[in-house]
Amino acid sequence: MNPLNAVVAVIRSYNNPAVVKQVNSLRSFLSRIVVVTDFQRDRGATKAWLDEVNDPCVNLIEMSEGYSWANALNRAIDYMQLFNAQRTSAGQFDYIFNVSVEARFEQEHVKQMIEKFDDSSIGVVGTTFRGTCEGNEVSLGLSYRHPRNTGMLVRLSAFSHRMTRDFDGFCDDVGGMEDIDFICRMEVFTEYKADVLDLRVPLIVGRHYNQTDKESRERAAMEKIFARYRTWQERISKVVEKFS
Repeated sequence: MNPLNAVVAVIRSYNNPAVVKQVNSLRSFLSRIVVVTDFQRDRGATKAWLDEVNDPCVNLIEMSEGYSWANALNRAIDYMQLFNAQRTSAGQFDYIFNVSVEARFEQEHVKQMIEKFDDSSIGVVGTTFRGTCEGNEVSLGLSYRHPRNTGMLVRLSAFSHRMTRDFDGFCDDVGGMEDIDFICRMEVFTEYKADVLDLRVPLIVGRHYNQTDKESRERAAMEKIFARYRTWQERISKVVEKFS
């Protein structure tokens, strides 16, 4: 069996015609793609573009309310879990591949990432990226040192624990980084671990934002996420001390 057939790609996008190029690229080696869009801001644009692709293995989820980066991923997870429940084990997907429109993944990249799952303790596999802006290489910063939903492969069973069943919407409120938050919870509450390959996948940056500003926001978001963990740790220690 081709291991790539066990992977479904998830793309979050709205008002971005480049989604068609990414869908066509990924469909050249992946058997199913789910695109999640914000209907309020997209107003049917993505649907029109994907209708031209006319591929029954490309599924569109239009969120009429509650769209955010974390919620969009969660809708895709729910969709694929229902998809799997309606099929025999032979027709189910084992991995979700969260990927950005601007990340230039090729078949060999994803194959190498899948191979890491031969280790049953691995729940998430990410990669390094080579940022480029108008043909020039750009530093992505420290927030790209761990797996990112820019291109992150997740074992679907990693979402089965009640503490890791989704991406936390709290991260949307503090500036993002739902990926590192999920990875931290996964490594604490499950037996799964995360790994990163040094594939240096090309990533176009600066098209819709300033990369330096984005990196600053993401570092601030990570600090808020980790601060929440430290608060929990302190509270747990006090409760344990109180009742032990």
